[in-house]
Amino acid sequence: MGLQDLANEVLADFNPKTDDPNAGGFDGLPDGDYDVQLENVEHKVFNSGWEAVSFTNEVTVGEAAGRKEFVSLGFDESKVPSFVLTKNIKLVGKLASVIGLQLTDADWEDETSLAAAFKDGLGSQFILKITSSENKKDPSKPYKNYDFIPYDDPNDQPIDNGAIDISDEDIPF
Repeated sequence: MGLQDLANEVLADFNPKTDDPNAGGFDGLPDGDYDVQLENVEHKVFNSGWEAVSFTNEVTVGEAAGRKEFVSLGFDESKVPSFVLTKNIKLVGKLASVIGLQLTDADWEDETSLAAAFKDGLGSQFILKITSSENKKDPSKPYKNYDFIPYDDPNDQPIDNGAIDISDEDIPF
C-alpha cells in the first residue's frame, strides 16, 4: 500500500476542522499473555492534568514482538476511586515482586520517587497478562486489567541477554 492509499484510508473518516488528530490510533495489545521486557518507567502528567506512573512494556517474542503496552497507574485520591487506587497499589507491589525489587517507604513518597525506584528493574522480563472487562458507561471502551507473572525459571526468559558462550576450541586464532 502506497502513501496515497494509506492517506485515503486514514482520512476517509477524519474531519480536519473538528476531529482531534491525536485521538485513537493506539488500541494497545489485545487480551492475552505476552513475554515482555520492562522498557521504561516514568512519572507522567497528561494534558488533562491526570498524573500517573507509566510502565512501558515491550513484547519480546511472537507475532506482537516489538509492540508496546503502556500501563499507566494513577494515585490521586481526588481523581481515582478508592477501589482503583487499591488495585493500582497492588499492581505496583506485584510488579516489584516479579522483578525482584524491594520497595521502601521512601519509594512510596510520590509518583516521581516510585517511578525512580523502578529504574533498577529496567530490562527485567516477565509475562504480562491482559484481560478486558466491561465499561458500563462506555461499552466501546472496555477496561484493561493487568497481571504481572514471573517466569517459573529465570533461565526460561525468551530473549538472549547478549552473552555468548564460546570455548577456547571455538576461537579460530
